[in-house]
Amino acid sequence: MQKLEGALNKIIGKKPTYMRPPYLATGGNVLSTMKTLGYRVITDDIDSGDWNGLTAQQSEQRFQQAGTSGNGHIPLMHEVYASTVNTLVPWLITWAKQNNLRLVTVAECLGDAGGAYTTPTVAATSTC
Repeated sequence: MQKLEGALNKIIGKKPTYMRPPYLATGGNVLSTMKTLGYRVITDDIDSGDWNGLTAQQSEQRFQQAGTSGNGHIPLMHEVYASTVNTLVPWLITWAKQNNLRLVTVAECLGDAGGAYTTPTVAATSTC
């Protein structure tokens, strides 16, 4: 994380406030280490399943089953899958609008007035 933070510092001059652990793994020392490094760990509450070969239509069903009530959702979707980008995301935008939902950043969803970025704590580096 510190190497990534240094690279982001060099590229955009900021440090992300949030991080999603690979595979959503939060066991062991992940949470305490991320807290020490100044990160807030986020996970999802709807997994599109794109990483596991679900079609966009199967993913749509997951969103419909999750419904539109509550304080919103943080989905797990991956931009590396064409069906997610070309089919699921456009459908999701339309579905959200039809159900009077707003698409917001993680910071907005969590009510974080500080936003998604903060001052870097690691020096800028050109590699990660």
